[in-house]
Amino acid sequence: MGFRTKLVLSYVFLITLITGSFYLYFNQTLRQKMIEESRANLISQTQLARLLVISNNQVTSPQHLAESIGTVTKARVTLIAHDGTVVGDSEVGQAQLAQMENHLQRPEVQEALKNGYGSSLRYSETIRISMLYSAMTYGNGSTGGIIRLALPLEYLTSARNTLHGVVGGATVVTILVALLFGYIFSNLTSRPLRDMADAAARIGRGAGKFKIPVTSNDEIGMLAAVLNDMSERIEMQVQRLSADKQRLDTILRSMGEGVMVASPDGTISLVNPAFRRLFSISGEVEGKRLVEISRHPDLLDAFNDLGKPDMKELVREISIPLNDCTLFTHWVPLNVDGVRQGVVAVFHDISDLKKAENMRRDFVANVSHELRTPVTIIKGYAETLLDGALESDPSNAKRFVEIIHNHSERLTDLINDILTLSSLESKEALLELNPMDISGTIAKACMLLQERASQKNITIINESTGGAVPRILADQGRLEQVVVNLLENAIKYTLEGGVVRLFTEDDGEFVRVSVADTGIGIPYKDLPRIFERFYRVDEARTREQGGTGLGLAIVKHIVQLHGGTVAVSSETGKGSMFSFTVKKAGVTY
Repeated sequence: MGFRTKLVLSYVFLITLITGSFYLYFNQTLRQKMIEESRANLISQTQLARLLVISNNQVTSPQHLAESIGTVTKARVTLIAHDGTVVGDSEVGQAQLAQMENHLQRPEVQEALKNGYGSSLRYSETIRISMLYSAMTYGNGSTGGIIRLALPLEYLTSARNTLHGVVGGATVVTILVALLFGYIFSNLTSRPLRDMADAAARIGRGAGKFKIPVTSNDEIGMLAAVLNDMSERIEMQVQRLSADKQRLDTILRSMGEGVMVASPDGTISLVNPAFRRLFSISGEVEGKRLVEISRHPDLLDAFNDLGKPDMKELVREISIPLNDCTLFTHWVPLNVDGVRQGVVAVFHDISDLKKAENMRRDFVANVSHELRTPVTIIKGYAETLLDGALESDPSNAKRFVEIIHNHSERLTDLINDILTLSSLESKEALLELNPMDISGTIAKACMLLQERASQKNITIINESTGGAVPRILADQGRLEQVVVNLLENAIKYTLEGGVVRLFTEDDGEFVRVSVADTGIGIPYKDLPRIFERFYRVDEARTREQGGTGLGLAIVKHIVQLHGGTVAVSSETGKGSMFSFTVKKAGVTY
């Protein structure tokens, strides 16, 4: 039920209540007033009738006297003897008087006998209507008696019915007028309230700032002013919350660490994109339980351990085999006013750190291993020479010195390669990129290694000089190092009489350079790790050839710094083909 309807109904109810109260009061008061006035008039008529009876009692019969007085007064006149016998009645004939009841016990008669006057309002059993009685005594002895006048109250009922009609009609007219004016007044009164309700609804829907016009200084105007102030404050609060939310969303989106917020029962309420990426989640996460998105036991154990009452913080390292990553997780409870509302977890991807740590550990182990052999040899032969072999055995002493020299050269090459690789990995080596002709670099590398190839009767075929090779953008010194390393490896692992072929191909925005040989080849299982530092397919053979185990790792880093890729294909006993790509000159990214 609307406010306007309630207001109209309140008007109608108030008017009906007032009209009904007035009607009941007026009806009761009028009835009492009319009865009192009728009683007073009836007493006056009774007194006059008594005088007439006293003056004519000797000459006129009681019945005739009652009828005469009744005709004049328009009331029923009854003459009663002192013993209660009716001796005359204006409404009853002379022949029927003997059949009338004795009136001695009538209330008005008893009161008249005691006080000389009596009155009563009661229902008449004789004529069966309500009557107002007034009685007085007259005369003495046998000539005396009681005169009683009776007035029927039908006129009171008629008057009351008339009053009912008038008041009822007035009430209906008043209610209709009240409905009309109530509708008008309620519309005028409720219009500002409807405007304020609409404004409050718009504020609740977040429709923005809305100002209610203040048109009065009454309570409604004060309410409108309060709502306008509340609207401004809510708008400011919403803007502040929206800005905070946008900042929080931006921070969460830009974080490299995964963030998760969950309720105490494990229902997830918030995750950021990094969390989805770490756990390879593409669908909706909010509203799901933690066990539904990941069944990793370490993750669930960490969540359950934080739920213990005495646990304030939890730090744990978790490995995810599916993504081959290691996460450093930090768990803290989410408390609001001292009550635990959930859990906040931050996931740091330390996979690269773990890999770097493993690589560093392997690198230290490999370097130690690589350095141990030449250092041990150098130390051993040096101690032999110091023990007197230099004077006692000059011929072997010279050979010992040559061995020491060769292993010192190997140490020098190993240290230089380590320094070069370290420089490339730390991005300290700046490339001087310039447009250049790759065929010239290939030809120079072939010329540098031609003598070593001739020693093994290996044929070097340079196919890059025959056609038009696109110019590339590269650092000539670094690129020459790549070609020399690949060509040197091909010569090392190709048997005598073999062939090494160098050629270029157009590969879209890149130029692909390939070095193919007919050497011993590489087993398939070793191909994925061939570009790792210190990785050797055959360690003994590699050391015999004088390799450090870092050449291909250096090739890979130099090519990647140029924005290219390296690849290898091989078949054991038939040869290998190493290739790399480098950007064409003029190509922008």
